[in-house]
Amino acid sequence: MHSFNHIHHISSKYLAFIYESYQPVFVLNTGRSGSAFINNLLQNIPDIKSYHEASPTLFLQSNYAYHHQDKIEVLQKMFEVARIELILEASIKNRFYVESNQCLVFFARQIKSLFPKAKFIHLTRHPGDFITSAIKKGWHKNDSVWESGRIKMKDAEAWAKMSQIERLGWVWEKTHSYIEDFKSLHTRDFMTIKLEDLTKKPEYIDILLEFIGSENKLDAKQMDTILHRKINEVKISNEPKNMHKLATYPAYDNWHSSDKNVMKKFVSKSAELYSYIL
Repeated sequence: MHSFNHIHHISSKYLAFIYESYQPVFVLNTGRSGSAFINNLLQNIPDIKSYHEASPTLFLQSNYAYHHQDKIEVLQKMFEVARIELILEASIKNRFYVESNQCLVFFARQIKSLFPKAKFIHLTRHPGDFITSAIKKGWHKNDSVWESGRIKMKDAEAWAKMSQIERLGWVWEKTHSYIEDFKSLHTRDFMTIKLEDLTKKPEYIDILLEFIGSENKLDAKQMDTILHRKINEVKISNEPKNMHKLATYPAYDNWHSSDKNVMKKFVSKSAELYSYIL
């Protein structure tokens, strides 16, 4: 048991112990897939320190990380600089560090190298529902710093010719394919869960907490409140002209068949793996 009240007091021995033995947990997903929901429910658990896109978010670095997986030391140091103090803070308070952040997906290998005990939650969502939500947020249409950092094809000319649905279908498939490749190397340290199950079947919340390592549970009232609360809805206020959010967009079931077929060209492989009906 340590006796540190502040991270500035941490000894070199304890720091080495944290790198070797601490078990942070990271929720890997495409974004617009329930990461804010997970963070919201974990805020009620006393032995967990949960973040949704902790600061610095690293939103400008996702595409760089995706296309430069060979820059192992660079990516590892980027992550370490951004997160080590938050992780140390959680550790000296005897809490599990959990972060839900789409921007960290392509740092997963470096996270595992830095923290060998790290665990990962692979969160999926139906691709049509993801794309609907992302279109409402203006993904791959806004002119913003977030868009600058989103993963995209290396071939800029081919990318420029793609529709928004095509781009988002590509993002969904490439993100999950990357996670699956990484997961295959660390199956014991992974939990895969569908947002659709997590939000409709309370028993999955208990499974999630057990995987993280927490001995706490939510009571029935807390569970009901969380499951019926809308989280991270698209909000449009005084948006500048470079933003292209939409207040409404048809649910996937109401899409035109031609749009569904466009999406299917990109997502069919992983959608079948997760048993999503297209």
